[in-house]
Amino acid sequence: MTKRTGVFDPYVPRMASQWDVTARGHSWQSINGSLVLVDISGFTNLSEKLARRGRIGAEELTAVLSRVFGNMLNVAYARGGSLLKFGGDALLLVFDGPDHPHQAAGAAVDMRTALRESAKIPTSVGKIPLRMSVGVHTGQIDFFLVGESHRELIITGPAASMTAEMEGTADANEIVVSSAMKELLASDYTGEAKGNGWILRKRSIPASESDPIARQPISDDSMELFLPVGLRGNLRSGLRESEHRIATVGFLKYKGIDALLASGGPEQVGEALNELVTIVQREADAEGVTFLATDIDADGGKIILVAGVPGAQEDDEGRLLRVARKILDAKPRLEIRLGVNRGHVFAGDVGTSFRSTYTIMGDTVNLAARLMAAADSGSLYASPGVVDRSSTMFRTEALEPFFVKGKDKPVQAFELFDETGTRPVEFNRELPFMGRNSSLETLINEMALVTEGSGRSITVTGDAGIGKTRLLQEFRSRTERARWFVVRGEPHGKDSTYYALSDPLLALLGIERSSQLEMADALATVIADRVPDLVAFAPLVA
Repeated sequence: MTKRTGVFDPYVPRMASQWDVTARGHSWQSINGSLVLVDISGFTNLSEKLARRGRIGAEELTAVLSRVFGNMLNVAYARGGSLLKFGGDALLLVFDGPDHPHQAAGAAVDMRTALRESAKIPTSVGKIPLRMSVGVHTGQIDFFLVGESHRELIITGPAASMTAEMEGTADANEIVVSSAMKELLASDYTGEAKGNGWILRKRSIPASESDPIARQPISDDSMELFLPVGLRGNLRSGLRESEHRIATVGFLKYKGIDALLASGGPEQVGEALNELVTIVQREADAEGVTFLATDIDADGGKIILVAGVPGAQEDDEGRLLRVARKILDAKPRLEIRLGVNRGHVFAGDVGTSFRSTYTIMGDTVNLAARLMAAADSGSLYASPGVVDRSSTMFRTEALEPFFVKGKDKPVQAFELFDETGTRPVEFNRELPFMGRNSSLETLINEMALVTEGSGRSITVTGDAGIGKTRLLQEFRSRTERARWFVVRGEPHGKDSTYYALSDPLLALLGIERSSQLEMADALATVIADRVPDLVAFAPLVA
């Protein structure tokens, strides 16, 4: 066991790290407490403005975010609160100490005051026009700890649904509390009804005596198990410079929790959540996609995935689309839908010394969430930029442009279905060939021996960007009379036998890429025409 440094402590909710103390051996536990969901608007606009200033802008945004959230967390923790989820520009806190309904309501009021003070902070692009909407609920809260490659804390069930509903009911700078919360507060604390909740009109709520609840320390090895695989190395090394970068973002929404909890109890909900989270983890980890976070939502929740953050890889777009498609194809028990978008994001550490998160933020993130919300159950919607850049091609259907929140004009998106193959490599023939003449001569001489009937195998190696593709392009242009078949190995196909041979085989047989069913029919036709004795074996390869 490694020496304890506490490097992971700020990134893990106290509820998760203390799970083995309160619910060892169980995937579910319930506590009587109060939830406060705070959604802040204005950070996306600030992020987009500061993105134009490059790294300096990213550093400034980090400082502003940490100051704003730090002030809010300080007042919440002073009332005995604890941060559960940090959703980019949203905070989910739990209060489970003495007089927790009173403390939760007071913390909501205090955080609103803290945000108003933070909005006065000057930045290089002017003052920050920040506003917040808050939902508060009290009662029995269901927590689940699930997953395989890491243990993910999920807050879901009726209490989470009611909290999300109250926040969705609240307008800017409003605090809306549930009827259950209203019954436990003094009569003059709430005003008129709004939706299924009540507006909290009290401007100042005296604090009860309360101290921040300290967590019991556990080893770094144990704490690391609560962090997604894609973030561990980044957080362990301490190399977490904030930056604006290109990323591909995916949102997954799952539903059906409340009904399943009522009919099957927490055990069945725990099984369904563990199944879904494990599927997501396995597919994401296999492709190098980061399982970034989970968040609450009415009757379920969300899972946020990202490729290109914290580190970029080849074909980030294709990686995330393949992950999303495989999750849907696995047909988990819970109802799911996904949205994927690509563009500039802010990525970095936000928070305080005692509670932080590694997060992403920006319009790209918001649009991915909007695409998810627009998707039908069991569907995957993706923006054109993701589809066009993916090395894997999919059967797609263009959607009618539709309006989403935060956009003045309708957005274009595609629904993605099954894979149809690998996108052909397009060479840039405009650049002159220079500096590899000896290597080119070697290839041409070897090709001459091939034409004389002597087989050859040649390996071209070199660092990324050194010109291997350009060399082969020039070699191919000098041997146009030869018949070429391109066999490409892809990381995502390494578990499929003969995957790399599928495209050249289809080209040899004259079968065009289309849906799996259409290609299977075309293959059966080719076999029947050329080798009818093998028709009975067609299902084995189709």
